[in-house]
Formats: sequence, C-alpha cells, structure tokens
Amino acid sequence: MRLWMILRGQSRAAAGLPAEFDPQAPSRLPLPQVAERLFWAWSLMGGLMLFAAWWMQEHGWWRSLIDGDPSGISMAIVALAVVVTGWCGHRAWTLRSEAQSPAGPWRRAYLDDLARAQPEATQLLAERSHGSHETAWWFCAATIKLGLLGTVVGFIVMSTQLGKSQSFELAEVQQLLQQMTSGMAIALYTTLVGLIANLWLGLQLLLLDRLADRLAADILDSTR
Repeated sequence: MRLWMILRGQSRAAAGLPAEFDPQAPSRLPLPQVAERLFWAWSLMGGLMLFAAWWMQEHGWWRSLIDGDPSGISMAIVALAVVVTGWCGHRAWTLRSEAQSPAGPWRRAYLDDLARAQPEATQLLAERSHGSHETAWWFCAATIKLGLLGTVVGFIVMSTQLGKSQSFELAEVQQLLQQMTSGMAIALYTTLVGLIANLWLGLQLLLLDRLADRLAADILDSTR
C-alpha cells in the first residue's frame, strides 16, 4: 500500500509516485466508472452469498454445521462474515458517492484543511479514505484466528475424552472413538469456515483498498 504510506506523511511529488497511480492516465478507466463497477461487483458477490446460504439450507448443510460444531464457533465466524460483508457494501456505496461527486465531503474537507494550513491535511485525508478499513481487516484476520481457536478446542475435546479412558476393551474403544469424532468435527468445521470467511472478506477489502487509493490520489491531484 505505497499510496497509504505516502498519505500518512509524504507528499506525492517528494515520494515520486509512479505513473500507474495517476488517475488521469489514459490507459485507465475513469474513477467514477471504476467505483460504479466495484459497487455492482459487491452487489453480485452479495447475491452469490445469499444464493449459497439458500443452497446450504436446501441441502441441510446448516444443520450439519450446527450439529457438527456444538461449540458455536463456526456460526460465530459466519455471523462475523455477514456483518463485515454488509459493512463492505456500505463502504463501497460511500466510495462510489465520493468518486462520482466533484465536490464530495472528503474533497471539501481536504480543501478546508489546506485553506487553514493544516499540516496534517494529507494524514486526515488518509484517515477518511482508509482509517475504517484497518478495523475491517482486523475482523477479517479474526475469522481465521477463530478457526484456529476452534481447532484447539476440538483437540482439547479429543484429548479430554482420551484421558477418561480406563481400559481398552472393544466396547469402550468404540464409544471413545465416537466421542473423539465430535472433537475432530469441531476442529475441521471451524478451520474450514474460518478459511473460507477469511478469503471471502479479504477479497472484498482488497478491492475497497484499491478504490480508496485511487480516490485519495484523485483528490490530491485535483489540488495540485
């Protein structure tokens, strides 16, 4: 995120920003068109998520997930992914509105900061365009950490059941294996759900970061 580093303390000229970051480059799509495409891409992804949720319901996968992971960690990851996905949609709409407005709130605020000779004008712009993304990235990373937590919980369940074994008679071994299967299911379900959620949210946030970079560069260029 080179532009992010530039916005936090360096001017565009002093940093020698490469040409591909120039929003006026003829080989690139206009910023409003890029923002429009990103918003509709998120809408398509949201529709895909709803379809996947319906398909899982029709095939009984939600019930299998709930029964297979009695710890509830998998469903917590799903709920977190849904909330962050909704936030990404709202953020895509905000960036789209800013990109399509020649006198949007961020542009006016940046010009006001320059008019008042605020030394932190570029940093404030960086905060407006990227600040909330850092929190979203933290939640994105939290999904995979919750998956790893579920893996640990699953192995703890397995080891606890194994420690309760008093003998190795056939009937007791069969019961022990059934109980250990529950722990293994927790470990596998939470790991799988955590990985999928992390990839899903990471893709959305990456696209938002790229658009925010482009928008911030456009605001800087408009004041040169």
